[in-house]
Amino acid sequence: MIITKLINGVYFGKLNDGKFNTDCLDGFIARQEVNYCWRKTGDDYKLQPVKYSDDWNSATRRKLAERLICGDKFNSVSVAAVKDGKIIGFAILSKELFGSEKQYIDLAEFYVSAPFRRQGIGFTLFSSACDEAKRLGAKKLYISAHSAKESIAAYKKYGCTFAQEINAALAEKEPCDLQLEYDLSFRIYEVEDKEKHVDLLLLADEQESMIEKYLDRGEMYVLDDNGVKAEIVVCDEGGGILEIKNLAVYPQFQRKGYGKKLIDFVCERYKNDFSTVRVGTGDSPLTVPFYEKCGFKRSHTVKNFFTDNYDHPIFEDGKQLVDMIYFTKECK
Repeated sequence: MIITKLINGVYFGKLNDGKFNTDCLDGFIARQEVNYCWRKTGDDYKLQPVKYSDDWNSATRRKLAERLICGDKFNSVSVAAVKDGKIIGFAILSKELFGSEKQYIDLAEFYVSAPFRRQGIGFTLFSSACDEAKRLGAKKLYISAHSAKESIAAYKKYGCTFAQEINAALAEKEPCDLQLEYDLSFRIYEVEDKEKHVDLLLLADEQESMIEKYLDRGEMYVLDDNGVKAEIVVCDEGGGILEIKNLAVYPQFQRKGYGKKLIDFVCERYKNDFSTVRVGTGDSPLTVPFYEKCGFKRSHTVKNFFTDNYDHPIFEDGKQLVDMIYFTKECK
């Protein structure tokens, strides 16, 4: 296994050796209780009540395991999440490029074992699969996605959209699947559904009532690099001041320059509309050096901001935050 990430004891990487065999999925819990599925009605898709249990039998497990560990035989490549020597999630990519410009590569299989769902495993695994798809020359990931409500919600959260070109063979193989795609190019773009990224928002501002004070009037941008990695929210504070209200990067993707890229983006985006970019932060050994490195200079301090406005003590890097320190930078 070529390890690319290690997060909370979970190894992510490409399977490339003989460590696993055809019994490697015997303990994998694939069971999914389905209550609603997306079905096409006219020109649109609507959720319909469809109730059943989706699971694997022994033959399916062995067949998937063979595809997982014998990539050359099936002209595919696999990435996996491994914890304590056991596969807890995996993705299989077919190597063949297709589409009018050979832009697509198929995410043929994508699963996370039930006990490890909703823990960020799927998100990191999807990101690893995207990295591999780009290495293979793809510009977009193609997904013939299970139509269950939860499955489609996960893919939408990753940033997937309806496929611009339909692979007829894949669509005919599973007529009820939704044909999706994911753009593998680096992007920063504005989002309207800001609450969709509340997990990121709470990384930078851990009290929802404080976020609610600025989220509706703010403009939110996300940085998407094989999955959303970071976000920034900015507000017009009047007097030519654009204030950064929230800036967050997922912990496993920090120290890769994403935060600075978002700051550089908003400075360029708003340089003709504002004279100053301002940000307020706690006196933290993590955030203060970061903003200074990005070219911000200390402006003023609001005493006891965190103790007066939050319903619980706020700590960062082991230090309780008390005062809000404001930094400014010319928007040019």
